Amino acid sequence: MRKALAACLAASLSLGAVAEEAFIAPLVEQSVLLDIAATDYVVIVGERGHLLLSEDGDAFRQLPVPTQSTLTATTIQGDNIWAVGHDAVILHSADRGKTWEVQNFEPELQRPFLDVLFFNAQEGIAVGAYGLFYRTTDGGESWQAERHASLLDPLDREYLEDIREEDPDFYQQELNSILPHINRVTLDDGVIYLAGEAGLLAYSNNRGQDWERYEVDYTGSFFDVRPLDASTVLAVGLRGNMFVMRQNNNWQYVNTCSTSTLNSIYVASDNRVVALGNNGMLISAERPLPVSENDPYATNTRCEPAAGISTRQVEDKAALLNAVQFNGVTLAVSANGIKKMYLK
Repeated sequence: MRKALAACLAASLSLGAVAEEAFIAPLVEQSVLLDIAATDYVVIVGERGHLLLSEDGDAFRQLPVPTQSTLTATTIQGDNIWAVGHDAVILHSADRGKTWEVQNFEPELQRPFLDVLFFNAQEGIAVGAYGLFYRTTDGGESWQAERHASLLDPLDREYLEDIREEDPDFYQQELNSILPHINRVTLDDGVIYLAGEAGLLAYSNNRGQDWERYEVDYTGSFFDVRPLDASTVLAVGLRGNMFVMRQNNNWQYVNTCSTSTLNSIYVASDNRVVALGNNGMLISAERPLPVSENDPYATNTRCEPAAGISTRQVEDKAALLNAVQFNGVTLAVSANGIKKMYLK
């Protein structure tokens, strides 16, 4: 998974990495790459500060950025590019990657950012481990930390409320320590959807100022959540688990018969979605997604996928982290670099 794989790289990287430019690697296109974004150009980020850009989706060039911290996520707004990652680093370019600035770097936090989302060129959020949540309203010139207790499990919120009045300082310490990892934020039609640790799925109608947590009969981590249409939202996560919500905030289990963690959702067409996972697994699901009895912890021995669910594995079995459509081609990033794929 993009987020878990990124976290595993932390131990091998220097906390002072921002002081040095990323090494220009001859085989960077085959390195561990963790996220991809595209508008009329493509940006890819990965380990050791690797950042690649392409105008045509065919030829990629590595850009010299001012960090060697692993970069876990990127986003594009016009000519603006943001990339975030380990050491709570936030990088920004206002000219399609020609020049770069470090907008944030806090290795002492020992918490990585895992995703970044901008609503426009001025307003955005960066999220990550242990509830890490930063906001900017000035294009990243300044970032303010926020803590959102509403993302906690109801029992944890109740516990915190019990101590809040007695010891406000201890309340803040506890809140800071028990907030779940935020793995993904997705914007659609003014609504932000959030996926995270310990069964966390939530949404916000006011750009993340306030959150409503969904009730889901699952306590494992989710790594992506994406609306498929006005009434359908899909979420994927650990051990091949997939859940769909069609109406009334009721989440139902989709049995994929796979134990490979699913990292991201790719909308292949109006009637099919593909989940990209570890071990090179691709889970293709025909819409409307078939639902099953909710037992995400059951063994998959002799499991038969529901009608419309199919699986395949890429040849090198490398973890697949994310994919975009660009110039008629599906571009994916993986633990073995860039892949051009045919997903339908």
